[in-house]
Amino acid sequence: MALPAPIAFGLGEVSRRFDNAGVAYVVGGSTMLRLSGIDVTVGDIDVVVAGSDRAAVDVAIEGLIVEFPDRREPWRTEWLVRGTLETPAGSVALDVMGGLALIIDGKHIRFPLVVERRETVGGYEVPLACLAHWYHVYRVHNPDRAMLIRKHLDEATLERAARDLSIRY
Repeated sequence: MALPAPIAFGLGEVSRRFDNAGVAYVVGGSTMLRLSGIDVTVGDIDVVVAGSDRAAVDVAIEGLIVEFPDRREPWRTEWLVRGTLETPAGSVALDVMGGLALIIDGKHIRFPLVVERRETVGGYEVPLACLAHWYHVYRVHNPDRAMLIRKHLDEATLERAARDLSIRY
């Protein structure tokens, strides 16, 4: 499924910046869902990096308008940087999460930085997060989105992802 033009431009720019800075990352959220063939509205770009990569991320996002919002339930990232990219097609919101983690079933769950597949966007190979892992993110954070993902994955895949995360399914 095609991305809106500002998101596609922004994703190419994020990929260029992170690749040049040597930051290992995965794209998650609505952008990843859309690139996985799930018809959702894409409002921003969510990127997950290792929490230890903060200095490299600061280099990669240099020149962007950024803010450092408070973390809110159920998120437990080590840090969060919210930025705005200006593209030829318009402004794009960017969230960079240092170490994706959530509270699920009362437990602090860290999500592995796993590249499930790559998609070419704007001439860059964009690493996409594991769709089944994000099912479990959304079953806590946005159950309607979780149900959309569920239609694309079988039970065995969802159960395997729950085991990867050491959570009940």
